Amino acid sequence: MTQKTLPLRRGFLCLSKCNICDYSWVRKTMSLASIYRTIFLFCLILSGSGMALASEQRNLSTGNGDEFSFEVFSPARQHDNQQLQLRILWVAPSFGIDPRIRQTAQALSQQGVEVWLIDLADALFLPRSASTLRGIPSKTVAGIIDAISQQGADNTDLLVVSSSYGAIPALRGIRAWQQQQTRRAKLIGAVLFSPSFFTHVPELGVEPSFIAELAATNSPVYIFQSARNGNRWHLPAVLKALKNAPVYSEILRDVVSVFYTRDTAPATMKAFAEAPQMILRAARMLRRHPMPTTVLAVNDSSATTPGSGINTRLHPYRGSVVPSAIRSRDAKGKAFTIDNYKGYVTLINFWASWCPPCVKEIPSLNRLMDKMRGKPFRLISVNYAETPETIHAFLAKVNVDFPVLVDRDGRITRRWKVVAFPSTFVIGPDGRIHYGVNAGIHWDTEEVEQQLNLLLPTGQDNY
Repeated sequence: MTQKTLPLRRGFLCLSKCNICDYSWVRKTMSLASIYRTIFLFCLILSGSGMALASEQRNLSTGNGDEFSFEVFSPARQHDNQQLQLRILWVAPSFGIDPRIRQTAQALSQQGVEVWLIDLADALFLPRSASTLRGIPSKTVAGIIDAISQQGADNTDLLVVSSSYGAIPALRGIRAWQQQQTRRAKLIGAVLFSPSFFTHVPELGVEPSFIAELAATNSPVYIFQSARNGNRWHLPAVLKALKNAPVYSEILRDVVSVFYTRDTAPATMKAFAEAPQMILRAARMLRRHPMPTTVLAVNDSSATTPGSGINTRLHPYRGSVVPSAIRSRDAKGKAFTIDNYKGYVTLINFWASWCPPCVKEIPSLNRLMDKMRGKPFRLISVNYAETPETIHAFLAKVNVDFPVLVDRDGRITRRWKVVAFPSTFVIGPDGRIHYGVNAGIHWDTEEVEQQLNLLLPTGQDNY
């Protein structure tokens, strides 16, 4: 099945040749004026004729006997475009319905699209989490797809939209819908923003596994991947798994997450403003492909879901114990190289300023530095995919007593197989990785200090 990585619009990252994805992209640039012009136009769309966000709650029963509550944005009469003939089922990610999702839904409704928003975890009275979305039965979403299709005109196409871990129930639901004998929906596929298909968060240094249904997907898919999202460098593996489906993908340059309120970077705000048109453009592309009426078999050997690999204490490291060399620049622009880890206990900490647990553990890392002062110990942090300007602004507010290296495109982080933030590797004086932790912890506890001192060269733990 042919896959396409489209020439990227303004504001998207374009490399001459990506040696990981092996797709050719065209370099474009984005002016600050165009950013604010687009945001201004988006605000006009939202304001319409002075109207605030307008939605209504609707309850809907499915053929499975379930009843769900939706937030529905109906097409505005004054802007109703009969040529669109599009209805959207928007499945919220694990953190629920962000205000930006509602604003985008409103903008779409102003252009004649009907949008049905649902927070599946909330609707099923379950905690909001990635594990909850992984566990939602596929027939539940298939029933929702079929029920929504019966609302209104029969000739209206249905598009499923989601992001992050919401992509799991979205794709599973589409596949289950394909298996139904009665398929009343005119389903055209899915538009996914930075989708995560991990079966679980693996232990540090271990490659993640994807849900089995990913490789069994043959329905049309369009992916908008944020370049600074933690799962960006897993996109090539996702595209490889989707080899049986018509797939389009675009990289959103300098974006962490389009629908994450804390990401206010200019590129993100531009992508957010353009999101309605991006979705409509993707829908036009997906309509070119017929929806298969048969499904591919799921590989049963990979259908099990392992437990979480998140460690909240220093844990013996199970990946390759040989650390990768790091060549970068620090936040001040000074060249930095570390390719010999012997003779020291070295902590390599991967983090980002938009990650609350990362920020929370910084003070304890500072205190650890004080406790280990005078010993053969060093602490180096690697900032994931943020600009030097963003890092400088953060460092002006938060005291950091250790070097901060810039991993501008995230490739260093990818080489170290980091999936969750923060992630920290503990390297012994023998130059081998001994411990790892892929969560924020208190680094200045007696337990952690003792573990680090035991790694020090003999006789040097009492410096």
